[in-house]
Amino acid sequence: MKNLLFLIIIFIYSFAIGQRKEIVLVGTMHQVPKILKNSYRPLFKKSLHYNPEAIFVETAMPDDSLSWQYLKNGYSKSLQEFYKYSIKVKEEFKFNKDSLNYLLSKDFDKLTKDDFSKIKLSFAYQRDYPNYYYYQYIQDYFPNGHKKSRRHENFELSRKLALRLRHKKIYAADDQQTNGEFHKHWRACEKALVGTSYKRKENKLARKLFLREILPSVVGKYGIINNRIKHLQLLDSLSGLKYTNQQNSDCAKAVDYFNQRNRRFAYNLGTQINKNNFNKSILFVGAAHIIGLKKELSTQFPNIKVILFDEL
Repeated sequence: MKNLLFLIIIFIYSFAIGQRKEIVLVGTMHQVPKILKNSYRPLFKKSLHYNPEAIFVETAMPDDSLSWQYLKNGYSKSLQEFYKYSIKVKEEFKFNKDSLNYLLSKDFDKLTKDDFSKIKLSFAYQRDYPNYYYYQYIQDYFPNGHKKSRRHENFELSRKLALRLRHKKIYAADDQQTNGEFHKHWRACEKALVGTSYKRKENKLARKLFLREILPSVVGKYGIINNRIKHLQLLDSLSGLKYTNQQNSDCAKAVDYFNQRNRRFAYNLGTQINKNNFNKSILFVGAAHIIGLKKELSTQFPNIKVILFDEL
């Protein structure tokens, strides 16, 4: 009897370990030059083989009013236009959650033009940027996704992967509540560093990145080198101004805002993974955030295994 009980405990434990939640972090370059237009392809192939249950992207969540308060006049014209459009939709469209769920339960090839219109209006009403454009993507590229690169790695990877796996939704997880403050202090920090040893250090780091990227770019493997740990560390230091050692007050504030964003971003990811009970998830995000997100996810959500793309 004791042996049987012991075996049952071992079985339950093994099952629990086998079901441990995990997320793969994939670093991207966002908009890429023409020479790197197909850099997403090796990333896509490996991500498709991983076969995630949930796909996350670097976009503000629909209900994050503080992020949208910034984004409505922020860095992206596309997001500005979408915000204005979502306001218009809220005024003119009668949203019905049950109707949306019914349409999302249909196979993509069974959806009519009117169905797609209602789905996109429903996502615009909810200010769900990634899914509004995901369903536009499905209309344009069903059944296998685009062939000719449009040179935006985040969207090319997430939308094409979601369509190939027949996912009904993509999940936003970013936090851009303090992006305005970050960019203000980042610019002030850059100005303060001119002519200093830190500026020379920045140039040295940038040169090191460039030299690491030349050959992979020529042979179409930029996406692979961009996800190597040494490359990710260099990007984290440069984009997050870590190399400044925070000697200047603006530099210190910029570093703090960069870390804050990663902290809240990680919270959004982990919370959604646990809430929806996703066992296998993937995130497509600017590569400069990978190091910070891995640290924050491991700290805040020890139940979630964090895997770098290079470790797949």
